[in-house]
Amino acid sequence: MEIYLVRVCERPDGSLYIEYKPDATIDDDYIAISHVWGTPETVEEFTVDGVKWKVSLSPGKRDILTILRRDDICGDDWFWMDLFCIDQTDSPTISIADQLMAIPAVYKSSRCVKVLIESPVCQHWQDTVVQAFETRPLSSEAFQEEELAHGRSCPHFLFTDPWFERLWTRQEGLYANMLRFVVLQPVSCARLEREPMRDSQGPVRAWIAHGTLLEKRFLVEEFLLDKLAYHGKREQSQDTSADEASLLFSLYIDVVYRHRVNFSLVYECEPGPDPRYNPIMAAWRSQRRTTKPCDYVLAVFPDIAGYKVPSKGARKMSFPELLRDAMAQPAVSANFQLTPKVPQGLSGPTRRATESALPWLADGPSNIGEAYDTFTMDNITKEESTQSPSTGRRRAGLVPGAILNLQEIDAIPTGLEFLKKDWKGFVNVKHHVALASPSGPCTGLARRNIINNDGTASSPLLHQYFTQEFMSIAVAEYLLPQGGMEGSSLRTEGVLSFDQLLTRDGGAPEEAFARELKRFLVCLMCGTSLPTADRVLEVADVVRLSTSHGPLLGVVHRETRLSMVTQQQQQERLVLLCSSKWPAEGFHIGVRIEGGASVRGRTVIPNQKVWDSILAAAGSASEQNEGSAIDPTTMTEPETAKKP
Repeated sequence: MEIYLVRVCERPDGSLYIEYKPDATIDDDYIAISHVWGTPETVEEFTVDGVKWKVSLSPGKRDILTILRRDDICGDDWFWMDLFCIDQTDSPTISIADQLMAIPAVYKSSRCVKVLIESPVCQHWQDTVVQAFETRPLSSEAFQEEELAHGRSCPHFLFTDPWFERLWTRQEGLYANMLRFVVLQPVSCARLEREPMRDSQGPVRAWIAHGTLLEKRFLVEEFLLDKLAYHGKREQSQDTSADEASLLFSLYIDVVYRHRVNFSLVYECEPGPDPRYNPIMAAWRSQRRTTKPCDYVLAVFPDIAGYKVPSKGARKMSFPELLRDAMAQPAVSANFQLTPKVPQGLSGPTRRATESALPWLADGPSNIGEAYDTFTMDNITKEESTQSPSTGRRRAGLVPGAILNLQEIDAIPTGLEFLKKDWKGFVNVKHHVALASPSGPCTGLARRNIINNDGTASSPLLHQYFTQEFMSIAVAEYLLPQGGMEGSSLRTEGVLSFDQLLTRDGGAPEEAFARELKRFLVCLMCGTSLPTADRVLEVADVVRLSTSHGPLLGVVHRETRLSMVTQQQQQERLVLLCSSKWPAEGFHIGVRIEGGASVRGRTVIPNQKVWDSILAAAGSASEQNEGSAIDPTTMTEPETAKKP
């Protein structure tokens, strides 16, 4: 495979320049450089001797040739770096499509991937940790507490560098067999006297600072677990075993403190990706970002064997255009099953009814979590791929029974108990927890105020409260499936109790409580982040459907709901639709149209209680020869359904 390779050369007068290697391929001996470009506000374009185009450089890499010339980075060796080796001029000798498709092979075939860390890193803490780790065994839990305690006064950790937040660097790290981290800015320890916490907000500030560092650390651990899965060294379940936790801690120390790791030698990793690895959903869980929305496809889909970057204008295509192109390619559609979590019909009527059930794609997502928020793409097993059309993936069917009533939820504190009752009684909470967005409010991790698109600030305390109220039900089901914990109170004590949150100073304003509860419920039902929930709530409402099989929470297109002013209109026009992909998408809320139905919303994922009622109704309908009822043989019962 032909690629571009370069090296830094020095003239007799001491000036440096870039030299290109003729006829370079991935079979040559070279180093691959991984780095963060920077932000649009700080990056400037410079002329680099030997390069035909302007090179964008962040403040920490202004003297890029001197940096690369260092013996601990490239020295005199040939190397690949996107700044010099992605030729986007009008007439490159290697097409831009081929250059992008070659990136996985570039990093996999390199002698070593060297990561340039621009953030300041505390040298004293680095040395202390390495020395301690080499002289005695360390407990991962105790070490984490010590690390976070140090960070409250000296925040200069390697794991806070943007390298662990960007999408392209994630891909480069996944491909590497050997990783070396080079700290460009080591600094002395910045420990300062702690600010006195005599005012009432002092403990809250400490709690937020602790949580911020914890979030950063979480990103690193997620990348390392992702790396193990990529190489087939991690079981595919979401649970982390004791052996895996020990492996993760060792790997964490190698990366964050020793700054080097040989995956193939030390951890006996085979080149990835493992056949069971799902690059699309793994990328979604990473929540990483990039400056160009098109890269949310171009950085990830080349990991799928047979995917082809569009030959013309790929860099100029929008994210939805690239994603639709990718989903339509045989290599993707034959190996992955697309399931919409947020159907396009939620935004209103579509040109064709079939389009209403497709995912509602974001135009300009700010991270890959938002980009992939509205759908899942699960691996198709060999058994599924060989099924005939009559036994394989099926079209949606009509759920027997009627929607008796549809109305907005009571998004007030007193209405919360009714919502929890419905959640506990009629929802498959385990499936919803499995589909929850890692960056959404349902994890309960967020501690900082988030500025919304309308300028208002989200309340992380309210989200923590909602998480406790709804997720405690899931925890109880997980720990004791027989319900032995139902009477237990899974509540925490801390700086501010949730009861105080609702009562102090008059309690949370009703408007804020209602807004945040609706946002939380959209995230919980659809498995999305808050920005996606905001986009949904611009055109849709959170509703409670009274059905023949019990109440179901859902989200429905607002104008569609308002157009049906009477209960009779709702009963005559609204239907519930179900496909074999219900474990990830719930039921679709449809509007009857000539020849079928058009999707206008979705419900929660139903539990066994709902399914027992549906299957009983379907059997009764079958006896009466009612052709509109669902055929129960086409649906997989909940207890044996494939977990999302």
